[in-house]
Amino acid sequence: MINYIIRNAHDQNDIDQLKPLFNKVFHPENVGDLAEVMSHHLPGLKPDHWFVAEDPTSTSIVSAFALIPWQWKMAGIPLKVAEMGIVGTHPNHQGKGLMKRLNHRFDHRLQEENYDLAVIQGIPGFYHKFGYHYCVPLENHMEIPLHLMDESSETDYVIREATLKDIPFLKQQDELYRQKYFLSVNRPKDQWAYLLTHSKETEYGADYWIIEHPKGEHYYARMPYTGFGYGLIISEVSEQISWPAMEALMAFAKREAIKKEKPYIRLNLHHDSIAAQWAIQKGVQPGLSYAWQIKIINKCSLLQKMKPILERRVLNSSFKGWNKTVRLDLYGEQIDLKWEKGHLKAISIGSDQEVSHTYCIPSDLFALLILGHRSWQELQFNRPDIAPMLQYIKPDVNHLAEETGALIETLFPKCQSWIYEQY
Repeated sequence: MINYIIRNAHDQNDIDQLKPLFNKVFHPENVGDLAEVMSHHLPGLKPDHWFVAEDPTSTSIVSAFALIPWQWKMAGIPLKVAEMGIVGTHPNHQGKGLMKRLNHRFDHRLQEENYDLAVIQGIPGFYHKFGYHYCVPLENHMEIPLHLMDESSETDYVIREATLKDIPFLKQQDELYRQKYFLSVNRPKDQWAYLLTHSKETEYGADYWIIEHPKGEHYYARMPYTGFGYGLIISEVSEQISWPAMEALMAFAKREAIKKEKPYIRLNLHHDSIAAQWAIQKGVQPGLSYAWQIKIINKCSLLQKMKPILERRVLNSSFKGWNKTVRLDLYGEQIDLKWEKGHLKAISIGSDQEVSHTYCIPSDLFALLILGHRSWQELQFNRPDIAPMLQYIKPDVNHLAEETGALIETLFPKCQSWIYEQY
């Protein structure tokens, strides 16, 4: 039996072992090349962000993943986010519980450094046992046949590759994107510099295109080198792109698809984006999205960060001036939200004291509710244990249950969220 050493990477020697490990695990994909480039160039990623399992008999790293730091925004409020990324174990060492042990160390780091969320883009059906649940859309598939675009049509738009000089414009476009979505990503200048340079050294990079018009219109689009499916992928488009500019972009994309022998164009964008709406108007069916897997590190702390959002929602509702406590019963833990005159005065672990407004939701669905992925009524469709408590145990006071349900809908409505890539 091997007594594996669970630790963080120390130095360049550890980093050098990641490339052959991941290229072996993910063959024929060159994931090890991605790990190498990110280790040396991705802003914020340090050697000790790699969590590794070492086989002491050979001093080889046989399992590893990275804590990739992100900054998301929730309605303008910064969130500290850690992605568990590039996860892999050498085939000879799988089934040894290494991921469980690495995840335990990872969770401790998340709490120690006050992260708000941990996120994964990983394989289905595995990470829920580590506390992750699907709750933000990811990887939409809208497949556009090439015959819907006329690549030979006349246009005044010029499309050129983005350079480092375009970063101020791209950051401005990011700000417009963030204004539209409840959850979004914040990409500083150095993150954009990475995307336009070192990211292109791997097969997981992308080309960024600027769409310009002589009269001053400027837009952009992102075309990743690889991704799911066989089509040419467009994964970012300016949120306020005009219809004529969209026509020019898609004609350009068709020419690129033909050049690269791609059978169709795939939009990996939110259904409500202008680009997706353009495709829908052309007769393309809305796609089915996968989702980010997300774990909330500290529920009370995240709710505290959401305080301005929750107070604003109450202020603009029939609950303006509300003066009661609502309890979120997660079947094993309780969280009390104490309101005074429409202000959220306290967020605390629930006590033994009975409150008049209690809302029950299993802990595994908590993230889906408060992050706006589904309304509570949508969640209740498959899980009848989601409901105002009084709805079942005290039918004679069902008006309180109805009021509680309406309050929860006010506090945690369904929202549009979309996360752009940062590496």
